[in-house]
Formats: sequence, C-alpha cells, structure tokens
Amino acid sequence: MQIIQRDDFTFHADIEKTKEYYYSTQTLCDCCGCRNLYAQIDTLSEPLAAFLSEFGVDICRPDECAWIEMDNYLDYLFVGYTVTGFIETEGIYETDIEGFHVQISRGDTPTDWFPNQQTEPCFFVSVTGISLPWVLDEPFPRAERFGDKIKSLFKKR
Repeated sequence: MQIIQRDDFTFHADIEKTKEYYYSTQTLCDCCGCRNLYAQIDTLSEPLAAFLSEFGVDICRPDECAWIEMDNYLDYLFVGYTVTGFIETEGIYETDIEGFHVQISRGDTPTDWFPNQQTEPCFFVSVTGISLPWVLDEPFPRAERFGDKIKSLFKKR
C-alpha cells in the first residue's frame, strides 16, 4: 500500500492491485461514446495522465463515462476511475489539472456511483471538463431532441 499525500488528504493506494484490476479484470465498454473517448484520451493531458498514474490508474481505461451529443463533439459529463485502497481523510479531494476538474472520494458524489468490477475496497476518481470531437469512422450519434419528440406526437396524420 502506497501513501499519497495531497494537501490535507491522505490516500492509501494499492498501486499493484489497481494496475492488475485495470489490465486483468476490467472490461472496456463498446458504446460509441466510450470508443470515441478511448481513441483520444491518451493525448488529452500528460499532467492529468501522470496524476492518475500515481494512483495506479491508466487514463485510457476508465470504468465509466457519461456523455451528451453536442454539435459534432461529445461533452463528457464525467469520466470515472476506481483505485484499490482507501482514503484516510474525511471529505472530497478536489483539484484542477489543465482545465480538467478532478474529484476523489469514498463515494460521496453522484458521479461516484458508476459501475465497476472492483472486488477490493476502493475509492473513486471522477474527471470532468472533457469535450472531444467525433473522430470515429461512423455516423455521429444524433439524439432526438425532446422538443422534436413532442412535436412528432402532434403531427397531422
């Protein structure tokens, strides 16, 4: 177990078990939003990748992400990771790295309750502020807007 100190927070991270989780246990999502993220996230931010790596996390292998379609890009509401270990300090650790907001908690924020395949005690890392262009060689996902759905209900037949 490695002790990582950030400001007034103390994290106990099992780096080897976290890496084992990301490379042996965890499966990657195959939805188009995740695949678009995987195609670009390794070039997103070296400082962010280095920060996550200190905890044993591979930036390219998130547990979960939530996204919405914008004009030819996806706005990722959060990208979530788990770290094997525990947080000694109460509260939520927050920091900004190159315009990305990072929260680390025991499960105290709504974005911490993402599905993961961790079987060991763990804590949650959520990254927000990620917007990426659509780079996949397939049609951009266009969500039907709520207003358009309502209008279609009242169309003359």
